[in-house]
Amino acid sequence: MILNEYNTGFSVATLNLFNYIAPPEAFYDTDNIYTQRQWQEKEKWIHQQLKELNPDIVGFQEVFSPSSLELLVKEHGLTHFVTVSDPGVGNQHVYDKPVVALASKFPIVSADEVKVPSSVIDKMKLQSGFHFSRPPIRAIVKIDDFTSVLVYVMHLKSKRSQLESGRLTTENDNVMIADSLLAEIQGSWMSTIQRGTEAIVIYHDIVEQMLVCERPVIVMGDLNDTIDSAALQPLIGSHKLDRLDGKMINNLPLAHQRIMDKFILHDAFDLQDKIKPEQRKSTHYFMNKGSVLDYILLSKDFKPEYDQSLASVEEYRVNDKHLINPHHIDDAGCSDHASVMIEIEIRI
Repeated sequence: MILNEYNTGFSVATLNLFNYIAPPEAFYDTDNIYTQRQWQEKEKWIHQQLKELNPDIVGFQEVFSPSSLELLVKEHGLTHFVTVSDPGVGNQHVYDKPVVALASKFPIVSADEVKVPSSVIDKMKLQSGFHFSRPPIRAIVKIDDFTSVLVYVMHLKSKRSQLESGRLTTENDNVMIADSLLAEIQGSWMSTIQRGTEAIVIYHDIVEQMLVCERPVIVMGDLNDTIDSAALQPLIGSHKLDRLDGKMINNLPLAHQRIMDKFILHDAFDLQDKIKPEQRKSTHYFMNKGSVLDYILLSKDFKPEYDQSLASVEEYRVNDKHLINPHHIDDAGCSDHASVMIEIEIRI
């Protein structure tokens, strides 16, 4: 909803598009090419999502064809559109690295790729070539009658193992199973390390940006893990810290505690009061098990208890009907993720 004299709010959404690529290009394998009918169904499904959600700001993941997406979202009034990296392509027009995108009804003042600073590489003893699996967007969006907001769109490393067994053809079953088991466990842990490090780097960038210019922060995307996981704890800051520089946080001067509040991010779900925690919907299913992998995180400016908050979360919505009760005609081109949207009301 764009702000006007009758409206004092705006909406934010995040949606993983699940291999959004226009034919005749392919994703990951030469056989993965949508027919024209499949592509039309996918475009139709996204149109339906945007019509139903009507977001003012939306972050997308798994985008292989950003130019096609830009044309699509403009039909829904999302006239400002950015990406900060190009989809990776191998041989024979097979794309293997999707990008994230940001679309907005409000002006996007700037948009940059979040880089991995050398200081973090040195401090954490990372390999010099460490990079994001999918470069995140850092943007400044000027929201009418509100303020400029620092917006991040990300798609963190998946849980998929980064290793493959090298002895699958052996005739010794013990060796084969042992090698596959080790590859799966070690590769999964490598993915966790990558995902956690990406979270740390993004949080580092948020803090650095806040030190330069303090403004409300919105972080959104497919985080490929639950927010209470060890890998994602660095992203929300000091929620579970009890000490700072060896001192109990509760014993710090109130002024110092308030400074800490500036750098803490909050799950948007926790900032609303209409849905109980046990009623929270999953955003992704694997082997019939649901998990919340898609999040919108907010700075203290959207926290009602903060005495200088600027806005509040009035509604939190997960559109999961295509996952729970799909209809082939309507959901033929759907995503394997649910969309997450929040309605924000500005305090006046």
